[in-house]
Amino acid sequence: MKIKFLHTEEELLWQRFKEGDSGALGQLSRRHYRALFNYGTKFTKDREIVRDCIQDLFLELWERREYLTETPFVRIYLIKSLRNNLFRKLRQERWMLDAEDLNDDIPFSDHTSAESSLIENELFQENEEKVKAALAKLPKRQQEIIFLKFYESLSNDQIAEILTMNRQSVANLLHRALTSLKTNWFSLAKMLVCIWAG
Repeated sequence: MKIKFLHTEEELLWQRFKEGDSGALGQLSRRHYRALFNYGTKFTKDREIVRDCIQDLFLELWERREYLTETPFVRIYLIKSLRNNLFRKLRQERWMLDAEDLNDDIPFSDHTSAESSLIENELFQENEEKVKAALAKLPKRQQEIIFLKFYESLSNDQIAEILTMNRQSVANLLHRALTSLKTNWFSLAKMLVCIWAG
């Protein structure tokens, strides 16, 4: 019989939650709520919808806990699940007319909070408006990839998992975004490339 060893605290929490420990679910919720909320508010300014979707997500997880698989990437799983829930909710609210064009039509906003605005607040404190203007010129999908890469510090593989894309497509879109930023503002792209390479 093959024994699986849990290697991280996240995996242990996930396993306890799957076994019916409501306290573990509470810990997971508190640990990831801020990141989920910040991500959700990139798609809508209606914070109540984001809060509802996060609450629904954890309720659904609790109800389906026995059928969920083990995962060492809890945050990635939660972000991807929230993204799906949020898009479904926006469709129900009739904010989306064509479900086939969902990813292209939902706006990805740059109204970031102080907690998550790594680029504006930590790297470009003196040039916040220039950064926002440069990012706003990018296509929505590129804005989302920039957010996940630099605000949430996710790898290309993790971003690909969330967006249901292959890793090379993520790398290509990230490269295009950085090239576009370089065209609009050379110093911004230079700093982003330094982080990306590091």
